[in-house]
Amino acid sequence: MKKGIIAIAVILIAAGIICFVYPLITSNFDLSMLGTAKYETNTYTVSQKFDHIEIHSVETDILLAPAADNKVSIVCMERDKVRHQVTVEKGTLMITADDQRDWMDRLTFFTKSLTMTVYLPAESYQSLTVDSRTGKVTVPSSFSFGSIDITSGTGKIICSASADGAFKAKAGTGDIVLNGVKAKSFDLSATTGDIEVISAACADHITITVSTGKIKLTDTLCKSLHISGSTGRMTLGNTVASDDFDLTMSTGDVFFENCDAGSITVNTTTGDVRGSLRSAKVFIAKASTGKISVPDTVTGGKCEITTTTGDIEISLVQ
Repeated sequence: MKKGIIAIAVILIAAGIICFVYPLITSNFDLSMLGTAKYETNTYTVSQKFDHIEIHSVETDILLAPAADNKVSIVCMERDKVRHQVTVEKGTLMITADDQRDWMDRLTFFTKSLTMTVYLPAESYQSLTVDSRTGKVTVPSSFSFGSIDITSGTGKIICSASADGAFKAKAGTGDIVLNGVKAKSFDLSATTGDIEVISAACADHITITVSTGKIKLTDTLCKSLHISGSTGRMTLGNTVASDDFDLTMSTGDVFFENCDAGSITVNTTTGDVRGSLRSAKVFIAKASTGKISVPDTVTGGKCEITTTTGDIEISLVQ
């Protein structure tokens, strides 16, 4: 009797494995093919003129791209019950997600990634506003704006476009990557995502805030740099501020390489502060249990570094 039950159990398990594996094989292991949602590509065209762009999306990857035919079009891979409305209102191109799903529809597994490509003929616009819940946002260097404001919940923000005025980017768990961007001011924040700024030029302030993410700036110029974080790491390479650095990190390390500012303030609790500066400073270094090694210079701006259990090691570039 027991042997018969065991045999039946083995057969049922084997049948279950076959029922699961066979669809995977027939779909070439594309899990999205196993989902029940229906997808289609829709193209929206716009003939009205506009100077501002505003995009609100739910879970769609968003890409801005130059239009080869000099016409505005929005090409979207969409799923059933999630479509986009495209209108021009008072000089603003409005792209808004129309999500008609109920809670049962949201339990669907093996879904495809939704995409949106916004083809634009002009190179310059007055403003760009993007609010994406889970999708990645990509803005290439072929565009420029009067102002840029991008928010993403879990998606990554990648931008190489510049702004005449303010540049704002906010991410939750996604990363923020800016490359070659120019703006009057930068205000960047992330919760658990990383923030990386490469070859940026800022006429005024750069303000960066993270909780547990890492911060990295390379080849960046600005008037003032203010950074605060909790448990991440801060790395500055070839970064210069004409006025000041104000850097705070709770349990993370702070690293400099060939950096400088008129005055520098660094505060960290358990992290180390290490690196090299371009010019002499009046150093005020304090560490409760860590080691301190700073240049013995008495000219230049003030460089005040405070840590509790971390080490302080600063040198001057020869």
